[in-house]
Amino acid sequence: MITKFTVGNFLSFKEKQTFSFAAQKKDSSLKESLTKVHGDTLVRTVAIYGSNASGKSNFIKAFSLVRNFAVNGLKQLENAIPVEPFLLSSETEHKPSLFELEIAVGKDLFVYGFEVSNRKVHKEWLYQYPNKKTLFERQPKEIKVNARYFKEGSANTRKQTRNNVLYLSVVASYAGKISTKVLDAIKKIQVISGLERGQTLNYSFEKYTREEEYRDKMREFILEADLGISDIIPEERRMSTEEIESIPPQFRNQVVHGKASLFERRLSTLHKKYDSDEKSAGLVAFNFFKESDGTQQMFALSAPFINSLKESHTLVIDELDASLHPLMCRYILKLFNSGDHNSKDAQLIFTTHDVSLLDEDLLRRDQIWFTQKDKFGATDIFSLADLGERSNLNFAKRYLEGRYGALPYIKQLEDIE
Repeated sequence: MITKFTVGNFLSFKEKQTFSFAAQKKDSSLKESLTKVHGDTLVRTVAIYGSNASGKSNFIKAFSLVRNFAVNGLKQLENAIPVEPFLLSSETEHKPSLFELEIAVGKDLFVYGFEVSNRKVHKEWLYQYPNKKTLFERQPKEIKVNARYFKEGSANTRKQTRNNVLYLSVVASYAGKISTKVLDAIKKIQVISGLERGQTLNYSFEKYTREEEYRDKMREFILEADLGISDIIPEERRMSTEEIESIPPQFRNQVVHGKASLFERRLSTLHKKYDSDEKSAGLVAFNFFKESDGTQQMFALSAPFINSLKESHTLVIDELDASLHPLMCRYILKLFNSGDHNSKDAQLIFTTHDVSLLDEDLLRRDQIWFTQKDKFGATDIFSLADLGERSNLNFAKRYLEGRYGALPYIKQLEDIE
């Protein structure tokens, strides 16, 4: 479970900015949204608000980079690392970007971080708590390992570590006990952005088609949304040789290798049909892709939601409210906030513009965060709790009044009566 995340000199983040799941100690509201980890009280869900281009999506990208670089970095043979520093300052444009996670794993708390440019890893570190123990520290020319507490950090693993890969990933590839534990925790970060909607839909289709447990829970989730759907029927069939050959060569060559099979997938939604007396007259099937964007989005997100709740993942979503009705967003938040439905302490971080969620009956002040750029184009991220705002106020109204910042300034709006 993530407790803190720090990012600096990455995209629109110039200075180090720290995001935390820590709950405000003096706030007694919505106690069902809280959980205890290592003696500290944390929230399970966080909403991030801000104007367009304020840095919300860049914050999501920071999570994605850490996850992908740690998990898949060893497969990267070229030197290029997909990281970009803050380019609006001569002070930072040639310096490495910084990322650091504080993660609770069982009885242990780890702090893992690195500084990286698009050419190499400059620094990397791993600490273990309680009673801070340095497990390893990496500098540009050497990796110092604590042989007493990090026995898996052998001379061989250090020798095998290229400039453009993380030492943690290398040691974990040799089945190091501690490094694997930390890497497995990082793997539990699941990021969904607008660029990955197709992958998310494909993932949900796989789960719905092939795993009965998921199919039942996903069906329940969709039907709970009251979208007018009675059922969802999947269909998957092997394509014939003639059908495969009818695919244009430029596409067929990308997906068919040797004698590999292709499958046609379909989803059908069943809706109730009524006669002239408004009595039930059976069911009619619709092509899933003729359903509304909101219905498709609900289906695509249903498997990641269920998987996160089941496996105690940290789900990070850019624009949760895209194509979703506000009531569905509320339903999702309540699932993750609920100790009964979220007994394994899955976490949800999402960006949104939906001010209807700024409700003290739904979110605490420490669950509401904002991104805002300063006059130099650098993003700050801060929580409503940081502003010292009282809990019995209309957060949505005050946000739209500009009291928390994080709103776009539209010049011509002043001239419109």
